[in-house]
Amino acid sequence: MAKKKNELWRYWGIAAFIIAIAGWLTADIGPVGIAVLSAFSFLWFLFQAPVPCGALNRGDVEQCRNNGRGVLRGCHIRHHQWQKLKALVLRRRWRQISSELFPNATTALASMGAILALASSVTGLVQSLTG
Repeated sequence: MAKKKNELWRYWGIAAFIIAIAGWLTADIGPVGIAVLSAFSFLWFLFQAPVPCGALNRGDVEQCRNNGRGVLRGCHIRHHQWQKLKALVLRRRWRQISSELFPNATTALASMGAILALASSVTGLVQSLTG
């Protein structure tokens, strides 16, 4: 039973995202609550969501197929762990990072979730400051 609870706990970011979306639809949570839930969900998508690693293997020929943690983090291989985040910082690699964020359906869904969570968080923050 404890293992199943741990398996479900790995997906806490999706639960936060769903509650934030429900908050937009019902207006029960308020803009600050929506902004906080969306921010937590955004961080989960970037750094904890279970997705394929997708980092380039030596020789830049094919992508790593190990299980990764988050859209910007890689797998257990030290060289892969922050390869995508480093590519975001270097301007000349932006074109490459856009293709790495959407290589397959799983990573594309996590990337879109992160983008939507960021937009929701910013919108909730702006609404709380102006209203």
